[in-house]
Amino acid sequence: MSHQYLGFWLYSRRVTSLVVGVVFLISAVPAYAEFKPRDRKPASGYSRAGGSRGCSSSGISMTQLAPVTFIGKTASTRPMLAWYMSSSQTVRLRLFEFDSATNVKQIGKVKEIPTTVGINKLKLPLDYPELTVGKTYFWQIAIDCETRPIVSNAEFTVINRQSLVKKEFSNIRERINYYAENELWYEAFEEALKATNNGKLDETGSSLVQELAQSEIATGSEVDLKIIKQRIEDIQRIINEKI
Repeated sequence: MSHQYLGFWLYSRRVTSLVVGVVFLISAVPAYAEFKPRDRKPASGYSRAGGSRGCSSSGISMTQLAPVTFIGKTASTRPMLAWYMSSSQTVRLRLFEFDSATNVKQIGKVKEIPTTVGINKLKLPLDYPELTVGKTYFWQIAIDCETRPIVSNAEFTVINRQSLVKKEFSNIRERINYYAENELWYEAFEEALKATNNGKLDETGSSLVQELAQSEIATGSEVDLKIIKQRIEDIQRIINEKI
């Protein structure tokens, strides 16, 4: 498997708190969603956060809107994937499944996806196999730049939907909060994006993305701390672009 597309390899990691120098980056947004995952198992080296600013030195980095420093959760076998682009470029999507803690295999073929400026979303295509409950995966997006591809990965695991308490909802906000409180980022954000079609966030979506930024944890070296700080800055800028 190409190092070019897998990004960084596994290496020894330490969990470090991001408190000083990060809190000031998150501005006050009305608290609707409550995505405060208790189980934040650090992502493997395959998903070590990238620090590129994309193909130019300006604008927001290509940003996956999903947990990156820890393993996210979904109860869907075809989750919705979302990311932010500051320019219109074709993105290559790949999906990988962990065979073991240190080995992965690609699932399905590479997808070439045209994107627009703002938030882009994609339901896992039907020509990909349904995901398996209990398995861990990572999805990867990549764009070509002049010197090298820019790659970003996000890991997640599929939980059993039957483990959730069945509940009736009277509105979309209740659904978002329910999924967020159950640590199901992918379902919560999918519901939040139903409220907008212009690639931006409303206040509910902004609140949820703020919770995501606050949940990210830094692991590894001082370089990792710098990368995650930059990711949080980019997420804050995305939040500030809300309707």
